[in-house]
Amino acid sequence: MKEGKAGGIIRLVEVVPITKSAHRTLSYFSSEPLKVGQMVKVSLRNNFVPAVVASVRNAREAKVNLKKASFALKKIPKGMILDSFLPEHLLNLAERTAEYYVSSAGAVLANILPKFVIDNPKLFGSRGNKKKEESPITKEPLVLQVEKEERFGQYRSVIRQNFAKHFSILFIVPSSEEAGRAFEDLSRGIDDYAFLLTPEKTKKEKESVWIKAKEMRHSILLVTTPFGLAFDRPDLSTYILERENSRSYRMFTRPFINTKSFALALAQITKREIILGDSPLSIETIQKTREGKYGELFPANWRHIGAETELINMKPEKQAEGRKPFEIFSPELKSLIKKALEERAGIFLYGARKGLSPATVCGDCGAILSCEECGAPVTLHKQSEENIYLCHRCGATRDAETDCDKCGSWKLNVFGIGTELIAREARKMFPLAQVRILDKDHARTKTQARKVVGEFQERGGILVGTELAFFHLDRIAYAGIVSLDALFSLPDFGAEERIFYLISRLREMCERKLIIQTRNIGKETLSFSTQGNIVDFYRREIEERENFSYPPFSLFITIDGRDIQLLKNQFAEWNPEFLKDRMIIRMGRDNWPDEKLSRKLSLLPPNFLIKVDPESII
Repeated sequence: MKEGKAGGIIRLVEVVPITKSAHRTLSYFSSEPLKVGQMVKVSLRNNFVPAVVASVRNAREAKVNLKKASFALKKIPKGMILDSFLPEHLLNLAERTAEYYVSSAGAVLANILPKFVIDNPKLFGSRGNKKKEESPITKEPLVLQVEKEERFGQYRSVIRQNFAKHFSILFIVPSSEEAGRAFEDLSRGIDDYAFLLTPEKTKKEKESVWIKAKEMRHSILLVTTPFGLAFDRPDLSTYILERENSRSYRMFTRPFINTKSFALALAQITKREIILGDSPLSIETIQKTREGKYGELFPANWRHIGAETELINMKPEKQAEGRKPFEIFSPELKSLIKKALEERAGIFLYGARKGLSPATVCGDCGAILSCEECGAPVTLHKQSEENIYLCHRCGATRDAETDCDKCGSWKLNVFGIGTELIAREARKMFPLAQVRILDKDHARTKTQARKVVGEFQERGGILVGTELAFFHLDRIAYAGIVSLDALFSLPDFGAEERIFYLISRLREMCERKLIIQTRNIGKETLSFSTQGNIVDFYRREIEERENFSYPPFSLFITIDGRDIQLLKNQFAEWNPEFLKDRMIIRMGRDNWPDEKLSRKLSLLPPNFLIKVDPESII
C-alpha cells in the first residue's frame, strides 16, 4: 500500500461495524484524517454498513503487520466518511458491555441504538457540540419503593427541582404503553417541554422528537423506553428507571443485554444521577441498598398497599365416593365474575401460560413431553378443530396423538391451566358474556392488543390474559388469578420473586377485589404477597439465596447447544452443571469477566447460545 500523492499519509483504521453479527473490529485504510468516534460506512460482504472508528494509526508504523496479513485492506471512500460522532462514553460503554456479555461492541450498539439514529448518524451531532462540565464525583444510584401514585408524585417533584436548576430528565419505562401513560401523567403543566419517544412512532416522527428534544433551549423531560437510552444533551442530569423490577428490561435476542444494568453503567460513566423506582423493588436492588451501595430517594414502604385479596384453596377434597370433580373456577371466583358482569365493570382473569394445558407428563416414567426440534417443553393448543402440541421457544409443532419420547408409553397426562382453557370454561359458564383473550397467540401485534383492551375497557366482560396484559392494563375493577401453580413448579432461583412481583402488580392495578386460586395454599410467598409484606419476603428470599449461592451472591452463565460433549470437554475446569442441552457455569460476581473463560466462550460456534447473568437458568 503506497502513500498518497504529494506525500499524503495513509492511515490504518480500526472500526466497529454496527451490526448484530459477532464481528469485533475490522481494519480498513483511509487517506483522510479520521478521529476516534467518527461515524463512517464501510464495505462488508458487498454492502456498506455503518461503523464507528475505534482507532487510527499511521500505516507506515503498522507496515510489518500489514505485510504479514493474509488479506488486502479495503479503503474507506471519502464519500463514506460522515461529519458525525458517536459520543465517546457510548463507545466505551459498548466495549465494556460486550466484554461482559461475551459479544461485540458493534452488536451492543446495534441493539442499544435506535435504528433511525443508526440510519441517520447526523442525529448524534458533531464533535464541536458544547458539553456540560461533568461532576468529578460519581453519584450513587437512588431507589424509590412506594406505591405507584406516591412514586409518580416523587417523580414530579424531582422533575420540578431539576427544571429549577436548568437540568433535563430522561424517564425510562419498560414498554411503549407504559411510556404513553407516564407521559400523560408527568407532562401536565410542562407540555411544551415534555417529549415522548417510543419505537411505535414513524421514522419521521421519531427523528422530529429527537431533534426537537436535543435542540430545545429550555430543560426538557423525555419519556421513553430502553429504545431511547442513547439520547443525550449537555444539560441531561438524571435518569429515572421506572418499574425496575420488570423482566422486560432484559433483551430477548443476542447478546441478551440487561438494559437496566446498561442504564446503571451509563449513569456511572457519565456521572449522572439515576433513580430506580418500583414497588416492590427487585431482590438485587434491595440487597445493594442494604449494603450501602444504593441510597434512598425517599423512605421505603415495606408494606405494599393494594386491593382486597382472597386466597382460595383449590386442592381437591376427598369425599366418601372419591375425589370431588375438578373445576377451573372456585365458587368464590364464579361469584366474583358474576358480580363484575352485573356491574358491567369487567374482570381480568390471569393465566400463567398460553394454550389449553402448559405441560404434558408421562404417566409411566414421569418425563415431560418436549419439542422434537429444540428440547423445550411443549404446550397443548387447539388449532381449528384439532389439538396440537406447540413449542413456545422455536414454534415447532407435533401431533397431539403421540407417545412418550423416553419410554414410548401412551399414558400422557396434561397438567396446568392455559388461557384457552380458561376462556373455554368461562364461555360455558357465562354464555352471554363477551370473553376475550390477550396473549401472544391471540394478539400478535401491539395494535391487536390495544384493540382487545380497548373493547374490554369500553364494553366490560371477561378478559383472559398472560403477563402480556399487564403492559396494556392500567386500572381494573376486579381480577382473578385462575392458576399460577405452574410457576411454583419451576426449579429456578427467581421463580418465587417472579410470583411475588406478579401478585403485587395485580394488587396494585386492581381497584376492588382480587381472588387467587392455588393448590399451594401454605406457600409463604402467597401469604407475603397477599399481605403486601415486602420486608419478610425479602428476608426469607435473600437468606435462601445466600445459603445456596444464588444471585445476587453469584453469577450464572448458561450455554445452550446440542453438542454437550464438546462443552464438557472444553469447560471442565469450571465445574459446569448440565440441564438437558444447557450447560450452567456458576461463579462469583467479582470474578467476572474472566479473561480465560471469556475467550473460550467467544470461540464457540454461533449455534451455541450464551447468556450471562440470565433471569432464569431453565
